[in-house]
Amino acid sequence: MKSPSQWRWSSRSSSSITPSSATALLLSTLLLSTASASTPFSCDSVKVDDQTFNFKSLAGPHTVVTHEYVPPTYHNTTYTLDLCAPLKRKSDVKKEEACPTGTRVCAIKHRWDPKTSTAPVDQVIPIIISPSDDKTFEWKAELLKADADKKLAEGISLTLTSPIKYQNREQKTRIEFRCDKDLKGDEGEWDSSGLDKYVSKRAEDGPTGATPEEQFKKDGKTALVWEGYKHEGDIDTLVLRWGTGVVCPKDDKGGDKDKPKDGDKDKPKDGEEESRSWGFFTWFVILVFLAIASYLIFGSWLNYNRYGARGWDLLPHGDTIRDIPYLMKDWTRKVLNTMQSSGSRGGYSAV
Repeated sequence: MKSPSQWRWSSRSSSSITPSSATALLLSTLLLSTASASTPFSCDSVKVDDQTFNFKSLAGPHTVVTHEYVPPTYHNTTYTLDLCAPLKRKSDVKKEEACPTGTRVCAIKHRWDPKTSTAPVDQVIPIIISPSDDKTFEWKAELLKADADKKLAEGISLTLTSPIKYQNREQKTRIEFRCDKDLKGDEGEWDSSGLDKYVSKRAEDGPTGATPEEQFKKDGKTALVWEGYKHEGDIDTLVLRWGTGVVCPKDDKGGDKDKPKDGDKDKPKDGEEESRSWGFFTWFVILVFLAIASYLIFGSWLNYNRYGARGWDLLPHGDTIRDIPYLMKDWTRKVLNTMQSSGSRGGYSAV
């Protein structure tokens, strides 16, 4: 049996690094760094599983605006993002009132001043920022299934993580792109002039009590929807939902999977041809019925006014109509007799 000293020595000897273990450790380190390294984000080639999405059509700044009232202060916040390039500061905007260079997602909070009827900048938050090429944001994308409960189509989820914290809090942005063939991606966005008028009127009217932060929306469909700026632990996450046709399913040739081909545009869809033929047959029966009814009504009226007819005599060709059951009976009997006669003689006539 080994002594305690032998146990300690055995433990130390087992921790020594041999050439083979050093090689394995080096390989595992390289593999780990490769798996954790994030490839640079390119908006025209976002790969998710075996699919590639191109968001180039959504390039440029896109904005959502929210408002909230915390008595006695009224705030509105402008969230701006650009998937394909850093945001550019306008020439008429002061440097301290804009996000720093390299920002992709920016939040600018305004506070309404009733004395001057203006909304000066109260806070600037660079949510996603890449200050340099070697210090860029990380991203992760995954496919989304259709959500029947919320009536949302399939799409992808894109999560951006900033390398720089804001007030010691990690900043993230999660965008849910949902398939909507009727939206380009910029519907319902505000321009500066229309927004200023709307915000000033809303602030002057003033809510009666505190209101949570919610999005300013125009009438009609809105492509980019604000879902919240959530604070969980030491992480702040901006959540957006973006309706666009960019993430709609594609066929093997890159075309719209549900869009009919040029040669199929004039072809009826499944069930459409059947409904058309049934509609024609229905109308045919209705027209025949109306024609017969009109003939009987007009003929009855004519017989009544011209001859003073009553009962069956009112109907045109009343005698023929009354004889129809007897005629059918005679015709049926004749057919049956013919079949029985030919069957008993094998098809030959009697001599």
